[in-house]
Amino acid sequence: MKLHRIAALLLTQTSEAFFSQSINSCRRQLSSSPLNMNITNNNLNRAKLRISQAISIGAPAYNSGDIQKCAAVYTETAREIQPLLPTVFQTKIRHQVDDHGSETTQTNNYDAKAWALRRIFDSIMDYQMPIVPENYTKYKNIAFQPFTSSQLGQPIKVMDNVMGGISTGKWDPNTNSFAGVTSLANNGGFSSIRWRFENCQNWSYAKGIYISGLKHSKPREHIFSILVKDDMCERVRLANFKAVFSNPEQVDQPLLIPFDVFKQMEQMGRAMVGSPAFNPVAVTEIGLMAIKPAVVGEFSLEFSEWGLYT
Repeated sequence: MKLHRIAALLLTQTSEAFFSQSINSCRRQLSSSPLNMNITNNNLNRAKLRISQAISIGAPAYNSGDIQKCAAVYTETAREIQPLLPTVFQTKIRHQVDDHGSETTQTNNYDAKAWALRRIFDSIMDYQMPIVPENYTKYKNIAFQPFTSSQLGQPIKVMDNVMGGISTGKWDPNTNSFAGVTSLANNGGFSSIRWRFENCQNWSYAKGIYISGLKHSKPREHIFSILVKDDMCERVRLANFKAVFSNPEQVDQPLLIPFDVFKQMEQMGRAMVGSPAFNPVAVTEIGLMAIKPAVVGEFSLEFSEWGLYT
């Protein structure tokens, strides 16, 4: 496929000999690995490094016409990194490697295998570890200041229909719930709800944002985003700050999102290198988002209260 020739990303240049040695020394069977959410950033970074190495070998092989080699490299890499990944990616890899492993005897199936695994690899490269609820009693003198309806005002829906998508979403103020469907149709895949402040909010006295009583769909799979904008974002089209969160164990503890996680501005999901960090002195917007690949299909998110913690 010519598209692969154009889209090939040589993220890390390594020798084939080095990569093969690494694969052989670390090979694991998918069936012996537990599906769990206890994945560390270190494990995730190791998986991303392996993916970079695999692409640096597989993409040139594909572009030179050796599609079978590309599929083989991607398959071996998928087997190696599977135990290092969150549940959602473990399941996708198992489906591609085990469930369809016997179907790669024809050239066209090698092609399908290579592309299927490459799409999974790209999703993993974009993945961030979510913030999860924790026992806040370990912090001294923490205080919670909930948002009020007069402070937030009426939310607006921002969906992927701005790009031709058909995802849906609805906010229920009576239950503090956000529900809808994220669809991949027409290159879409996100649903969000935003609260725009009439006047800039000064949150400099607080340490961050908290969410209490958090519950959501598919706890071990779905990961949601919280968005904030400051006055600098207003000067850059479609810019904001994002952090990802989830409650995989459905624990009854507050989710604490410190302002210092908003280190880099994004524009349409792409990090803006060199941009300033979030400025809590002049906050213009806050929002919630369900977005691919962490949320695809029906979703729901609800909580008892949210606001600022000091």
